[in-house]
Amino acid sequence: DGSDYSAAIMGRLLQASSISIWTDVDGVLSADPRRVPHAHVIGEVSYNEAMELAYFGAKVIHPKTMVPAIMCDPQIPIYIRNTFNSSFPGSRIITSSTTHTDRDKCVCGFSSIENMALINVEGTGLVGVQGTAKRLFGTLESIGVSVVLISQASSEHSITFATLAAQADDAKHAIEEEFRRELKQNHISSVDVKAPCSIIAAVGDGMSQTAGVSGRFFTALGDSRINILAISQGCSERNISAVVWQKDSTRALRAVHAAFRLSHTTVYVGLVGMNEIGDSLLKLLEGQRSRLRDAFDIDLQVRAVVEGGPSSDL
Repeated sequence: DGSDYSAAIMGRLLQASSISIWTDVDGVLSADPRRVPHAHVIGEVSYNEAMELAYFGAKVIHPKTMVPAIMCDPQIPIYIRNTFNSSFPGSRIITSSTTHTDRDKCVCGFSSIENMALINVEGTGLVGVQGTAKRLFGTLESIGVSVVLISQASSEHSITFATLAAQADDAKHAIEEEFRRELKQNHISSVDVKAPCSIIAAVGDGMSQTAGVSGRFFTALGDSRINILAISQGCSERNISAVVWQKDSTRALRAVHAAFRLSHTTVYVGLVGMNEIGDSLLKLLEGQRSRLRDAFDIDLQVRAVVEGGPSSDL
């Protein structure tokens, strides 16, 4: 099962004060740095937050590795350190993180799963019929299809779930075979597949204690003109998941990462007409740049300066 899991087992057997996992990254990151350039190392995360991030694609630690440490009494903190940057403190995984103490950073990080398919089973014959969900997911289990996300409205008119895109065709054929009679009688109107999709997940223990988190999450996606195909959230409120088209995945991650001030919002400025007023404005912007970054997470960058002249020269 790997050296990380072995280390966790030995830590539990020896009742160690901590477990250190040495890897090739500085710690648990707020997002994939290959897709979100301003992603940063999270100093502290809870076991639950780490589990959620690991499940949704953050490969720095496997969920199974944390089980021995969680089962101890008291639980053993896990440190994620970088073999190639040993002086860096890394991330500490503990019982309860401090993300909920900062309203603007109640979300500790974002993760995603790529190459997914969204399957929607819809029809009036689903409403109020007992055992439909059992038949649906029992059929998927029988052919080895893993369900990653489930979304269903209270009207029970449709059931939507996400699975790997590679398994979508097999899942669709199996569902159509299982519900052959309902499809023939139009009790189920359609079994639709949308692919390729991505699941974007916001993770943080502090979300359950903070109003407006969902609003900010979906507003960020809407402002970036990203269409949401499905939504899922558990009652623990530790995870909000949205399914989007895969082509929009990177843009979606960057939008929500910036919305929760996990990265700076970059504002580009161009100055036209460098007279005395323009020169004074440029000095003012330079003097306030650090304050804007520290107080408001705004990264102000002057990208163009144009000398004054006739409008035809611009």
